[in-house]
Order: sequence, then C-alpha cells, then structure tokens
Amino acid sequence: MTIICDKLGKLPEQDLDFVTSEKAKRFMRKLSNKGPTPLKAQFPNAPSDALDLMKRLLQIHPRHRMNVNEALSHKFLTQLHNEDDEPIAEEPFDYSFENEKLHRLRLQELIWREAGHFRPSCLPVAPSRGGGFRREEP
Repeated sequence: MTIICDKLGKLPEQDLDFVTSEKAKRFMRKLSNKGPTPLKAQFPNAPSDALDLMKRLLQIHPRHRMNVNEALSHKFLTQLHNEDDEPIAEEPFDYSFENEKLHRLRLQELIWREAGHFRPSCLPVAPSRGGGFRREEP
C-alpha cells in the first residue's frame, strides 16, 4: 500500500469509507501526505489516451475506478474493442471461495491441484495428510 500511495497519492479521509479494517485505515492515515507522481513522469513515452485509461483504472477507491464496460469503451482500446468477442457472464462471479480458512495442508493441496492442472506430468507426487508428500499412482 505504501508503494501504491507513493505512486497514486494518499487517499483523503472521506475516501477511506470502503476500507473495512480499522487497522488498515490507521495504517493508511499514517502514510505520507505527498501528492501522486504524475503518470506522464512515470511513463513519459506513453500516449495521452493510455495515461488517461491508466489513471482511471488505477483509482484506489472502487466507486471512483472505471468499470470493465467503461474501460472497453475507452478511446485507447477502440481498435481492440469488439462486442461480439466480449461475452457477458450470465450470473455474477462467486467469490465465496475466499471465505475458506486456509491451513497449511489445505493450501498445499490447492497449490498441488492448480499446478497439476497445468503440468500433470511434472508433478509425480501429491501432498499427504502428514504434511509431506507421497507418490501418486498413475
């Protein structure tokens, strides 16, 4: 958060309303009050349309941030925007998986499954209940 606020500027007190953790709010209040580094200074060769899109997408406060449809309609993305190739989800994405309390073994299992999904031949072992790894039979 320190690096983000260093680049984008510290949020004013009234914009901390979306932060649910009091500890996080206290941390953010203690950050330096220096202003944001202009994107033009950070990316001197970027086109102005790209800088505008970046500025609008990098808003820390979710209500001030550009949404997907606005971003796709932005002038910088005009050449890439194709409504026929941009499907709309039939239902909102379910983030309930983020509520799972992860202990070490469960985290190992999830990492194992994810890695095995992409490269099953490279992972001949699976995590065991004892915290180590066991050879998995083909």
